[in-house]
Amino acid sequence: MATLSLRMRDDLKAKAQQLASQQGVSLNSYINATLAATVAQAETLAMMGDRLSNVDREKLHARVMNFMSKTQTGPEPSPEEIERAIGKR
Repeated sequence: MATLSLRMRDDLKAKAQQLASQQGVSLNSYINATLAATVAQAETLAMMGDRLSNVDREKLHARVMNFMSKTQTGPEPSPEEIERAIGKR
């Protein structure tokens, strides 16, 4: 594992420490998790860009809009309902 010396503004550090504290983790863990999420997002966007590079965007848009027109509004499921649906309870 690498060690990194990081310089940041004092106000940014204070805000990051507050967020880390609210999540019950160290500042180091918070920074690592945030950076990992950012890297994963960039990789996902790059992968999706590659996969969609040869797609007819108008047809894709039409398919998405067709799908969305069939969705129904309603209450969001509770965490317990989701856990039951995926077999955790």
